[in-house]
Amino acid sequence: MAPPAASQVPAHRQHIEKRLAPFPPEVQDSAVVSPDGRRIAYVRKVGQQQAAVIDGNQDSLYDRVEAISFSANSQWHAYAAESAGKWLIVINGREQPPQARVGPPIFSSHSKRLAYTALQPDGEHVVAMEANNPPGRPYERILAGNLVFSPDSRRLAYGARRDGKWYLVIDRAEVGPYDFLGSSTGIQFSPDGAQVAFAALVGKNWCVVVDGRPQKPYENVASLLLSPDGKRLAYAALAEGNWRVVVDGQQQQPYESIGEGTLQFSPSGTSLAYAAQSGQKWLVLSDGKEGKPYDGIGAMRFSPNGRLLAYAARLGSAEMVVVNNRDQKVFDRVAGHSLVFSPDSSRLGYIARVGRASFVVIDGKRNPRYEMVANLNFSPDGSHYVYAATNNGKAFTVVDQKEAAHHYDAIWNVPEAKFLFDNRKQFHYLAVKEGDIFLVEEEVE
Repeated sequence: MAPPAASQVPAHRQHIEKRLAPFPPEVQDSAVVSPDGRRIAYVRKVGQQQAAVIDGNQDSLYDRVEAISFSANSQWHAYAAESAGKWLIVINGREQPPQARVGPPIFSSHSKRLAYTALQPDGEHVVAMEANNPPGRPYERILAGNLVFSPDSRRLAYGARRDGKWYLVIDRAEVGPYDFLGSSTGIQFSPDGAQVAFAALVGKNWCVVVDGRPQKPYENVASLLLSPDGKRLAYAALAEGNWRVVVDGQQQQPYESIGEGTLQFSPSGTSLAYAAQSGQKWLVLSDGKEGKPYDGIGAMRFSPNGRLLAYAARLGSAEMVVVNNRDQKVFDRVAGHSLVFSPDSSRLGYIARVGRASFVVIDGKRNPRYEMVANLNFSPDGSHYVYAATNNGKAFTVVDQKEAAHHYDAIWNVPEAKFLFDNRKQFHYLAVKEGDIFLVEEEVE
């Protein structure tokens, strides 16, 4: 059983609340939180029309509004809107030219560029850019949701079909033709934008293409990944009925399956880990060395210094966290997505469950139990940890096992997100109280 909640006096931590907007239940399904966790946007129905509401400020009315997004710096917002049978992108209130249909707006990482797909009246697709840039070359089809800016924001790539063949379009130049492009593997840029990798179908085989040069063909490829420094490339490949990871052009040992989305490079790019299926068991490989077998493997995380590898694993009905091949404590459930290391790599935390009780585990020790916990994170210096908890219909923050005295109806962060710190002693979040949503800034001490 999980330990009972500690008997303690709630902490009256210093905090500041800023009301952002009304937040009735009917708008909450469309709500979007900005990347900095300080802004809220949603779609509001007004009679038979709809409007985007940004931090409580209502934009123009349209017949329909969808796909609200914030820029990476959280200063810009954009969405798609329908008016009189035409669709357009709206950027911070500025309407772009109307189209027959538009795809969702995509911001670049430095937030100064925006792109989206547009369907023209003649049925052809183009990629349009804001700031009145001319649209790109028309195509029969452009892969939806596959517009990718390079990390340095200088380059834009996407997959497009012309005359029945597919091309990767980079900065409006075509690479190809191919019989199809791998939509699930996506387009991978190196951090400096100099390299680009993607998967392409050539005849009956798939191959990874790096800077226009095709690699060895396989029956299928998946989980394409460039290392953080852009110097190494890994992916899963199917050949003769078995899957194997190909790293730096070299095939590793074959397995029945490679865990989808489990390929992980360490922050320095020197180590590679992934999950693989061998018979009825799953195991983690780190730099080609097999770990212990389990019935299932969940999310994996390298520590910031790359020396520790942690992942969630299942044996029978029990789940645990494994750190460098050493099993930690056993629970009914472990939320693999919640694994978080402190910035200095000295501490590890995660969320677990026994029965109906949820709790945080820090440095191997269980915290008090609650109905629900989320948003776990460490302070920048690693000396504090903070998370959201819910008990008896009220939500509040917990810092180092000390519950906040101020309660809310809900703490409105993305469920798998972590609380964001402004400095080593202050963090912030969005919270709902009495039908309104607030930005709350709170001290840890």
